[in-house]
Formats: sequence, C-alpha cells, structure tokens
Amino acid sequence: MSELCVVLPTYNEADNVVPLAQALDRALSGIDWEAILVDDDSPDGTAARIEGLKHPRIRCLLRKGKRGLASAAVEGFLASQAPWVALMDADLQHDETRLPAMLNLAKRDRLDLVVGTRYAAGGSAAGLAGRGRAWLSRAGVRASRSVTGGTELSDPMSGFFLMRRGLIVELAPRLSPRGYKILLDLVASAGRPLRVGEVAYRLRPRQAGRSKLGFKVGAEFLWLIASKWWKRGPSR
Repeated sequence: MSELCVVLPTYNEADNVVPLAQALDRALSGIDWEAILVDDDSPDGTAARIEGLKHPRIRCLLRKGKRGLASAAVEGFLASQAPWVALMDADLQHDETRLPAMLNLAKRDRLDLVVGTRYAAGGSAAGLAGRGRAWLSRAGVRASRSVTGGTELSDPMSGFFLMRRGLIVELAPRLSPRGYKILLDLVASAGRPLRVGEVAYRLRPRQAGRSKLGFKVGAEFLWLIASKWWKRGPSR
C-alpha cells in the first residue's frame, strides 16, 4: 500500500499528461506514492494518453456520464487505501515539488489537513490569468471565510491540499457533488475546527489546454457558500 495518493481530476488535459507524470516522478522520489487521474471521459483522449503511459504508479479512473471536480476528487480519494491523499490540478499550475513538505508537516504535527496556499509568505497567485480572475479569487477567499467556522485558512479557495484519508471517509456523505471548491466544502462540513497547516506555493501559468473557470463555476461557488451558510450560520 502506498503512503500517499495524489488525485488529479482531468477533463481535456491530454497534452499535460506526459509532463505531469515526469514532474511527479521527480518531486516524489523517495516517497511510496501513487497517482489516480480521474477523467470525465474527455473527448481529447486524455484517458487513452494516461493508459498509454504504462506507469507503475499512475492509473486512470474513467468516469462515464459524470462531470465535476468535486465528485471526481471524492471518487479518487476513496479509490485509494493510502493513509494520506492529496488533490492537485492536472494543468501543472500547482507546484508538485511542495508535496513532500506538505506530507512531512502533516505527519510531524499530526494534522488533519495541509493546504497549499498562494496567500502566505513565499506564495504567489501570479499564475492566475487576467486581473478579473485574480479579483474573483480574492473575493472568493473573503466570502468563504463566512462558513469555515474555527478553521483558519489563508487560502480556503485552494485546489491544492493534502489530508488524512480518514477525514474524507468521515466527511464524504456530507459533501456536495457539485462545484469546484471542495476544500471549502470539507472545512465547512467538518462541524469542528480541523488541525490544519499551510505550505506556501507559487501558482504557475497553465501549460496547455484551457481553464475551466466560467459562469457555471462561479454560480456553483455561490450556491455552496449559501447552502453552508444557511445550515450553520456565519462564522464568528
């Protein structure tokens, strides 16, 4: 059984598969790891490209008739028996070299969750394309703090984090299958302050393919905030 499973939801990321595999090989040398790329039946042949790697540590979980990052992430987490699971994007914007530091911090301090943050010393959100997307990210951070309870995070909108697999097993029934901001859903659904650490990283520009950010993503984020706020009331 691997110590760490890295889950990467994919949709039309065929051109990123090979460089991603090479980056994980370099970054995770010395760690017993596996990666599950959860593909929503990409029309560009992403799943075939993953299978073509024939990589002993990387496998594809192909989903038919399903869409969405949140549900893909949960399925990937539950498909592994590794005690630690991490989520990152397949577009090479997240810094995979920070994964060992995140794992070491989680084990050393017995944390539930370690978040890769763009908004702490040493981090950067410069890879966000355009001023509008950067503004939306900052606004989303401010809005999301209303539902995170006693769990303090500098980047609750992050899509790059590592946690105990036991936490996702516990919280999966409470999570929304909709949307893209699963970290926020995890923290808001816990019902208690989590033991959390942060590791700064610098968001890189997308290497290939197109961003999935759009009106639907924004609407689903607002729906998530509203639903969590309604259930628990605003944080104090």
